[in-house]
Formats: sequence, C-alpha cells, structure tokens
Amino acid sequence: MRNRFAILFAALLLTAVWIQTASAQLTAIEGNEISFGKIYQTGKMVHKIITLKNGGADSITIKNVSTSCGCTAALVSDSVLAPGQKTKVKIQFNPTGYIGEVTKYVYISNSDPKNQLMTVKITGYVAYALQPTPGYVLFNNAHIGKVDSSEVTLSNTTNEMMSITGVVVPTKEITYRISKKVLKPGEFANLELYINPVNGRDVDGYIVIRTTSDKQPQLQIRVFAGLIGG
Repeated sequence: MRNRFAILFAALLLTAVWIQTASAQLTAIEGNEISFGKIYQTGKMVHKIITLKNGGADSITIKNVSTSCGCTAALVSDSVLAPGQKTKVKIQFNPTGYIGEVTKYVYISNSDPKNQLMTVKITGYVAYALQPTPGYVLFNNAHIGKVDSSEVTLSNTTNEMMSITGVVVPTKEITYRISKKVLKPGEFANLELYINPVNGRDVDGYIVIRTTSDKQPQLQIRVFAGLIGG
C-alpha cells in the first residue's frame, strides 16, 4: 500500500510539473540556452538575437530584463506581447578580460504566471589569436619624476603569419618598445612599457594593439597605474 501511494504521489507530481511547463505562455523560440561559440578578444561587443513568443491566450508584459554581470547586456524590442506576438531580445557580451569557457545568464521578468522569471543561459569560449601574458599591465611603482616599467609577452597562437601594425597607449605618459612586429605561427614578441608620470592622476585604461589577423584585428590590454603623484 505504501509503495502504491508513493508511485501515485510521484505520478501526480510529474503531471503537475508537466502541466505547469505546458501552460507556460512565454517561450524562447531558440531555446533557453544559446552559444556565442568561439569569441576572439577584439575589445568589441559580440551579440546574439533571440525571439520570445507569447503562445497563450492572454497578453504578457515583460517587466524587466537583467543579466548576471555588467559584461552582458540585454535589450528587448517590445514590453507587451499580445497573444501570438513575437519580440526580439538582443543579448550583448563584452569578452574583454575573459579567457576560456564563459557562462552568463539573462533573466526576463514577466507576467506569465507559469514562467515569471525566464532564464536564458549564455555560453561561449573566449580565445586569443594574439595572446598577452600577463593579460593586463600594472605599474606598481609609478611616481612623478620616476620612470616605472612593465612587460607583456605577445604570442601568435594561430597557424598563420601575423604582423603588429600599431600600438595605441591611453596617455602620453606611457611609451613602449616592441621587440618584433612580424610573428610566425608560435612566435612571440616582448612589449616593453614605460610610464613617466607628470601629474598626480591615476591611469586606468586600455592599450590597443592592431594586427593583420582576420580573427583578431585588434587586442585590448587593461593598464593601471595608481598613486602616481606621491
């Protein structure tokens, strides 16, 4: 008798879950998980478009669209969906500072009683064609009247020849020297950076390295120097 009750209870629970899922009006046509695939570091946003559909008999109001971090943004075209209506959601991701597998989430708060908080999982793999080591520049001993230095190794991870065509620094206080500008597959160059502070302001920005790589025409490297006036 106890086993029969347990089986009956489980069956009723599964039926309730099925009914709740089947009754959901708001659905994502592409599914609740999308992938950006392989993303190369360029300093620019990448984006995907998903389509939401109201499959029910009542209108649905999309109350809010939020994301799991500041590197991801989502914009919805319409806030009220009539029965049968569709709308687009543009999901943007900034890969700067990431490497390897990435997972983020988009949360869509709405008036569908069976799906009030729709969650869309975003995945991707962030890669470098020109890989910096380390992935940032930090000047630890920068003071007015004293030159401080840092170094980054730039490696060609592709199977094609690559040229470095330019380096843009965020302030005139920073100068650089690069050991080579043409890199065969697997080769690397040393980027030496020097800061000569002339005022008391911190530096917080990006060094932009331009290349001939179709995969990664430019690379952004975060650079920071604090307390340079002391």
